[in-house]
Amino acid sequence: MSHVRLTLSCPVALAEQVIEFLLDHETMIGGFTTLSAQGHGRDFASATLREQVRGRVQSTLLMTILPAENVALLLKELRSHFRAPHMFYWTEPVHDFGDFS
Repeated sequence: MSHVRLTLSCPVALAEQVIEFLLDHETMIGGFTTLSAQGHGRDFASATLREQVRGRVQSTLLMTILPAENVALLLKELRSHFRAPHMFYWTEPVHDFGDFS
């Protein structure tokens, strides 16, 4: 079975809603990791004044490893629940995955 790392980058204001969605989703049995991040780019239309001055936007990264066949359905459901600007995703192949127990 091949696995994929799915990374979501979402605005801080949406992070708790996305986390709740993922905690309730059946494909997330293995869990996920969240990190605070700062996004850099050209589109600051929805940035706060402080973010505009600093030149970066606060965001949250959510990362999970899941079977490749589960990715399309999860992304489809995320799109239907969270139609938001500045919410991005990317996938990467995982060559090996396990724990040390």
